[in-house]
Amino acid sequence: MSNQALVALPQGAGYGVTVGLGLVFGIGMILVSRFLSKYMNERSDHSEMFMVANRSVGTGLTASAVISSWMWATAIIWTAAQGYLYGIAAPFWYAAGCTIQIALMTVLAIHAKVKIPNGHTVLEIVKLRYGTEAHAVFIFLCLVTNILAATSMILGAAGVITALTGMHVVASTFLLPLGVVIYTVAGGLKATFLTDYVHTTVVMVLLCWLTVRTFNNPAITGVGSLYDVLVKRDETRTISGNYLGSALSFKSKGAIIFGLVHSFGDFALVIMDTSFWQKGFAADTGAAMPGYMLGGIAYFAVPWAVGTIAGLAAIGLETTSIFPTYPRASLMTTAEINAGYVLPYTCMAVAGKGGAFALLLVVFMCVTSTVSAQLIAVSSISSFDIYRTYINPEASDKQIIRVSHWSVLGFGIFAPAFATALHYGGIDLNWMGYFLATIICPGMFPMAFTILWRKQSKAAVIISPLAGLATGIAVWIGSAYAYSGGITVLSLEGQLPCLWGALTSTFSSAIYSIIITAIKPQNFDWRIFLLLNAVEEDKTLTVSALASTNENSITSIQNNRDLGDVVHPFPATEIKLLKRAGTIASIFSVVIGLLTWVVWPLPLYRDYIFTRPFFMGWTAVSEIWLFFCFFVAVVYPIVDGRDVLAKAGKLAWSALTGKREGDKTQSEPSSVPPKCL
Repeated sequence: MSNQALVALPQGAGYGVTVGLGLVFGIGMILVSRFLSKYMNERSDHSEMFMVANRSVGTGLTASAVISSWMWATAIIWTAAQGYLYGIAAPFWYAAGCTIQIALMTVLAIHAKVKIPNGHTVLEIVKLRYGTEAHAVFIFLCLVTNILAATSMILGAAGVITALTGMHVVASTFLLPLGVVIYTVAGGLKATFLTDYVHTTVVMVLLCWLTVRTFNNPAITGVGSLYDVLVKRDETRTISGNYLGSALSFKSKGAIIFGLVHSFGDFALVIMDTSFWQKGFAADTGAAMPGYMLGGIAYFAVPWAVGTIAGLAAIGLETTSIFPTYPRASLMTTAEINAGYVLPYTCMAVAGKGGAFALLLVVFMCVTSTVSAQLIAVSSISSFDIYRTYINPEASDKQIIRVSHWSVLGFGIFAPAFATALHYGGIDLNWMGYFLATIICPGMFPMAFTILWRKQSKAAVIISPLAGLATGIAVWIGSAYAYSGGITVLSLEGQLPCLWGALTSTFSSAIYSIIITAIKPQNFDWRIFLLLNAVEEDKTLTVSALASTNENSITSIQNNRDLGDVVHPFPATEIKLLKRAGTIASIFSVVIGLLTWVVWPLPLYRDYIFTRPFFMGWTAVSEIWLFFCFFVAVVYPIVDGRDVLAKAGKLAWSALTGKREGDKTQSEPSSVPPKCL
């Protein structure tokens, strides 16, 4: 069967979604930003709103934003592919590899809120504590993380859009970020929160529909029917490394290796991706812990349910006449699986063109939602950490915003160009997924130590991530050569070389940091972080001593008795509540880690094939959990932000009917920004 015969939708559908829908979102965000500026006193042309949404985002929208931050197009595509390759265990390990990282970020976000209440980016914190050299190292590491994260999203999504519509892969690669650039420039971080909510709503509705639809087609008529189909396929299909070669066994060598590599990569994505820190800074002080905890628990269902249902359905359906590759003797090729075509083909099989179009919308919404956060992260690095710090320390708020806008535009062009280069270099979604951890993990422990450990020295924070990166790359390439006898794109994609590379990158940097710190530890005073100031609106910043902080000036600041007069901007009662929340979040992280990596999965890692009742219960729970995620991501933000929505509705009605309440609100703005949803 030709590739063209597998395409379910016309090219016009691809262009209509990537260009038309992208522009609709861009124009809509411009209108929303103007409304917020005019009636709600929330101006995206001020850096405090553009970067950290005036630190006024509530629990509901924080939880929704956490879910949308992990709602990568590559996540739902890759989990289905891994479910197809390794069976029922792989989607669970994928979900476990996301949830514990979100739990850890809960702890770090609260510590950051307490210690650095006026923070914009985590990099300016590194600058303040360790000086220019460390700042430069982590600018490099964070930019690499943002570039690779955005590129992998665009690369995977563009491939799926091409599979669904026949649209040229280069066209889809460059057009996908178009609408994102428009609304990110227009609205800043608040734009990513609001559009994330809209995107997540559409995605969750469609994912719930597609997973339910999987159990209602000519080949699969229910959960029990899917089990029967899989049992029959086990007779002719063997998965290497699985107990008895069965897709219905949790004992899977390939799945657990995948889970480990994926988990290390996700740990680094949380800590090294500055967009996660920005959403932590943006959250209302009382919303950080419950928002992150709720979002982390709810998100578990997305890769678990989608990977389990779609990945296993693909195994059962690919020999039937409704599957797109039928009657091709070779079924799905390795290239198709690695490019992420398992989910598109399954959607075409169970729901025809309707399913293909639904997945097209899901992929578009996911990639635009997550790329928007990457754009804001890169723009904040360019404006705050490079421009304001080294080029123009006296930059006004408007100048910072202008640099942020140009950074968004520049990165919006560079990321798809880089993704195109990788595509023509033979790099696909699967390769990027396994490769990512080795490159982005080395800065993870030194970055976390910057917030949590007062003893980590300047030498340690500079040397350890670079040494860890070099060690990890050496082990990755050396292992690939040892296992395959050569260095090729295919050998570097191997599971074991990527696992050893990820492990080495992660833990060698921690070991280097501890050893180097032991030689000459620092005794950092956390009160220095309170000297970090917010950007004053419409005023030129004076040259701050913090812009040239080095180890000697830190010592002089610590020895200055005036440091004792530094006052925390939060009241004592709020600080006490945040510290209590930090303790709860730490306990929550430990519990989540034990549940998702020990208590729940390990008893299943044995010589056991899922029985029919157990499989039906497992699948039903994953689907129910998916609907719970829908409630958290879509319904709860409305309930939590009902007062703000009511106020916005009244102001909008006043504007439409010509009444003057809206003008009054504008002329007498509150000094305290309204809590957003």
